[in-house]
Amino acid sequence: MSNTAATLKKPFESNSYRLSSQRARRLEPVSDSSAWRLADFQSRDDWIIQLDQSHLDEIEAMINRLVQQGKTIHSVGKEDFQTGNFSAFLQNFCREDIAKRGFGLLRGFPARDYSTEQIEMFFWGVGMLMGKCVSQNAAGDRLGHVRDQGLDYNALNVRGYQTRSHLPFHCDPSDIVGLFCLNKAKSGGLSSVVSGISMYNEILREHPEYLDLLYRGFIYDRRGEETEFQSSLSDFVPVYGYYGGDLSIRYVRKSMETAMQKAATDFSDEEYKVLDYMEELSHREDLVYSMMLEPGDMQFCNNYLVLHSRTDYEDHETLPDKRHMLRLWVQIPEIRALAPEFIELDTRSGWSRREGIPATQAARRNSAREYA
Repeated sequence: MSNTAATLKKPFESNSYRLSSQRARRLEPVSDSSAWRLADFQSRDDWIIQLDQSHLDEIEAMINRLVQQGKTIHSVGKEDFQTGNFSAFLQNFCREDIAKRGFGLLRGFPARDYSTEQIEMFFWGVGMLMGKCVSQNAAGDRLGHVRDQGLDYNALNVRGYQTRSHLPFHCDPSDIVGLFCLNKAKSGGLSSVVSGISMYNEILREHPEYLDLLYRGFIYDRRGEETEFQSSLSDFVPVYGYYGGDLSIRYVRKSMETAMQKAATDFSDEEYKVLDYMEELSHREDLVYSMMLEPGDMQFCNNYLVLHSRTDYEDHETLPDKRHMLRLWVQIPEIRALAPEFIELDTRSGWSRREGIPATQAARRNSAREYA
């Protein structure tokens, strides 16, 4: 058995677990707008924000200017996307919707009026106006293309966005994840979100004894995306972290499971019990809100407040019609105060020396390259 496997065999004896008793914890329910339930949206749609004509005029002028300058997604910089009202609109959207409720949707972009390359450049610009964009894999791809590549989600190092399988509720390793809908599926492919904060309230009410394990967390498999400074498996990453008054969630069961496979070990009975309970919570009908993204829609989720999911789908036959989403990862450090253990500090990577991030936020270990 490897040293890693030996360590994982007795997770409760690890340094990470012993330190968990020293971590700050929230032991009262959260009552702000991040703790929403399905009933909160049954008679309202204010989470959908329509782009008005002034926004569309600014966007059109911006795209036309970039095309005339010969810009591409690989050559544009933040200075190329300086706009007036639209930039201020996005910043307000981040502060009032993404930072507080945890998700929102921008609607009204005329996707059929632009080429895929122009939309890629525009969507990258949206991320730059919100914060710092990061690439999404070891290859340095700026945008993820979420579409079926005929791969098996159960295979090691295959990521869910490369398949058309059902994706269980999870969060991505960035502050914000954005999806731009180019095409929707023939049927299925419904996008769902659940408040990780409402889930926490349920845990406090039903199983507070699970908090020790949830604040300790689990080992993660980096699924082939580790940098030269990282091993294929992470240290323990808390499921819930409480720091600076902010409660945050980090949960990707698939990566926890494949970490066990790579380490040639398994979860304990108690770990299975807690993880199965988290899965059951994330699927409760009174907690989950689902939506169908239409072409031109831009959905954004705060990865520390909500988990997101996608149903499996039946695709169109011809390639131009197949379901196709663009995925954007954005870092906005001020959107959430994160405990160092939650960020999974790795000073070797150099991220702790990033400019503009408070020392208390330390370093966000990320296999991605950062773009100002």
